[in-house]
Amino acid sequence: MKQTFASFTFIFVTLLLLLCSRVYAREGLKEKYNMEFVAVPLVMSNPNFGSGGGVTGMILFDMDPEDDELQASSIALIGAYSDRESHILALGGSLFPNQDYRLKAGIANGRIRSILDVSGLPDTAEFTTSFNAVFLEGQYRLAPNFFGGLKSIVSWRSYSPDNDSGAEYLRFMEAEDATSANLGPVISYDTRDNRFFPFSGIYSELSCMFYPSALGSEVSYHVLEGFLNGYKQYKPNHVVAGRVYGRFTPEQTPFSGLSTLGQKSDLRGYVAGEHVARNLVSVQIEYRWHFYEKWALVGFIGEAALFDSGLDSDSFYSSGGGGIRYRMSDERRVHFRVDFAMGEGNSDGFYVGISEAF
Repeated sequence: MKQTFASFTFIFVTLLLLLCSRVYAREGLKEKYNMEFVAVPLVMSNPNFGSGGGVTGMILFDMDPEDDELQASSIALIGAYSDRESHILALGGSLFPNQDYRLKAGIANGRIRSILDVSGLPDTAEFTTSFNAVFLEGQYRLAPNFFGGLKSIVSWRSYSPDNDSGAEYLRFMEAEDATSANLGPVISYDTRDNRFFPFSGIYSELSCMFYPSALGSEVSYHVLEGFLNGYKQYKPNHVVAGRVYGRFTPEQTPFSGLSTLGQKSDLRGYVAGEHVARNLVSVQIEYRWHFYEKWALVGFIGEAALFDSGLDSDSFYSSGGGGIRYRMSDERRVHFRVDFAMGEGNSDGFYVGISEAF
């Protein structure tokens, strides 16, 4: 079964990449939309997924080639499989038709086998999370550099224990299978000179997502989430990037909606689901140095507070690490990223992909 699924994943992703490459190579289309196609193999070893491999590919193109200031659009595909029999397949795109509209969409299927070191349990908590999700977002320019709109995620999620400690952990967290949908407003501010590898500018976003019980949530709740990213090139080829991120949920939030370290790169080096609470605030700083033509080195540190109603000494977590970049597109500044991060308590992670952590 494991080999069959691995073969299916490889064939499925390869066929999609071939389809993308055929679209990219189509006569006249490449020149008309200034298209580029990049693809890289993935070698993965991180605390959320396990150790394994896969492939990721991206088509980059300009929906309005005559507008030199318009950000490049992209369609990305990823497929990966790990030694834990975890897998993920995802297809998504960010489209910029003109200066006024920003559109995002994606679909994902996955199965993540978690192995968590949870205090109070006799063994590691092992359980499997299976999910399918569809994501949609649309924003319209409200003023120079300001955008506003709506976004929504429809997800189907199920949990199954793989050992007794896993079953105890799921019972304690009241984790239940669920089909849910959310909808909420989102507003953003963007002055970045490039969305893939910025040298300068600010990118911030604030959203409030509502999960009504009428759309499948166990209970009605909401999630307030926002971030502020800043970028500064203080001398050629030397960039300092910073990120402040916050996520806040009410008391009745179910397990699937709680905040956790290790997601969205806040913070790298931690197992998603091992440290969980209602609220999360994190700060990261990353130094990026293009030391030779297409190559760059990065170093990063971060600190997070994960808490329910109040802060204490156990609420804080630190992370740090470094990585290397290889520029795959000079015009769009798209990089192949390899990072190694270390957290507290012998927690670490190895991350590979296209695009930056933030």
